[in-house]
Amino acid sequence: MLKKKINLLVIHLVFSAVWFSALNCNGDKGVEPPPPTTIKISVRSAVDSTIISGANVVLYNANSGEPIQRAASGNEGSAVFTDLNEGSYYVRIAAQGFRELPSANVSPIPFSVSIRQTYEQSYYLDTLQGVYGKMDGYVNPTLAGFLIVAVSVPEGTESHSYSGPDGFFALFNVPFGTYQVYGVKSGFNSSAAPEITLTPGSPDAEVQLTMYQVQGSTLSGMVTFLASENGIIDISILDKNSHSVVSGLTTEINADRNYVLNYIPSGDYTAWASYENDGYVMDPDWIFKNPGALDITFTSQNALILNFSVTDAITIISPTNPDDLIIPVVADSTVPTFRWDPYPQAKEYIIEVRDINGNLVWGGFDENGIIRHSQILRSFNSVIFNFDGSALSQLQEGQVYQWKIYADDDIAPDVQTLLSSSEDQKGLFMIP
Repeated sequence: MLKKKINLLVIHLVFSAVWFSALNCNGDKGVEPPPPTTIKISVRSAVDSTIISGANVVLYNANSGEPIQRAASGNEGSAVFTDLNEGSYYVRIAAQGFRELPSANVSPIPFSVSIRQTYEQSYYLDTLQGVYGKMDGYVNPTLAGFLIVAVSVPEGTESHSYSGPDGFFALFNVPFGTYQVYGVKSGFNSSAAPEITLTPGSPDAEVQLTMYQVQGSTLSGMVTFLASENGIIDISILDKNSHSVVSGLTTEINADRNYVLNYIPSGDYTAWASYENDGYVMDPDWIFKNPGALDITFTSQNALILNFSVTDAITIISPTNPDDLIIPVVADSTVPTFRWDPYPQAKEYIIEVRDINGNLVWGGFDENGIIRHSQILRSFNSVIFNFDGSALSQLQEGQVYQWKIYADDDIAPDVQTLLSSSEDQKGLFMIP
């Protein structure tokens, strides 16, 4: 039986846009150039809404999981990303003395931007109890997108970040101890850095990492579709601990359902299939029957074969964003009804609702994999929010949320044999 704690999505941005054209005073027709596509992220404390300066904000391509830009929040608490292409993005935010948003085991909620628009959103970070250290520095060559990892000695716990366009990186809230620090990116490894020790008397450290190009290893395989139709899906390689995609290590399967990923640096990773809204999800039963198969290790140059199995995602009807637009829809009520299409073989459903900061609002699973709401039998394909009175909080006007639905092949309350789920980039809604 498959007992799963579900790591769900957590963050979403809602933005506004302005651009204009004008005639000059002499009557000659002239159009002012539109402002570039810009994303402005404001970082604030969840305790008192005060601004947080110096926060590390990394912007990612939501379809590939790759980092695009890094910026620090300034004195006004905002990190600004400019000259962007239209598309789907998400952010991860870290600041000294605050919990990372989203937390390492939770996937962020993506958002869409259009050309020539400026998008703004505030995020609120919870205070982190305790005293911690910090590392920062540069990579050489000064390139963006290096995954920076600090591994504690001998415990093996890790802290992560990405380098920005100027090669700068910052690791916040690092527990005191001794660390090995390295960087990784498609086609690059780093020379071993000296061990770094953080103590209460010496809580900050500067780290310089020299990167060198490598031929790397290869991962290849094919995808089996347990679905009504075959399709084209994406394959990615993630850092094993933070579940962040390593820059350059994502691809799509070809028409024969095969894929190849080259230039993989040495290290421990997790492989994943189907991030995008493509109608498919990883088959939970395949994961159950192949324990540990998604965890892969590469040495200097070796080749591994890993085959995937995907299945049809559960189609959610409302409230949800469309497949091609990752912007929340306005729900029809402050107490919305969630609707989905029936899933074959499902004996029950599990629903989960989270807020923009990843906090569980209703349903889902507890730390032991036990369902947190009253049973929803297969005869239902809609439920009203908090129908059983078990919600941890109520939905707030003007706030963004995401819901997800799971199909279970076992009606026992403490056992889940998960058949499928809705997609990670669906189910975004705003309370009117």
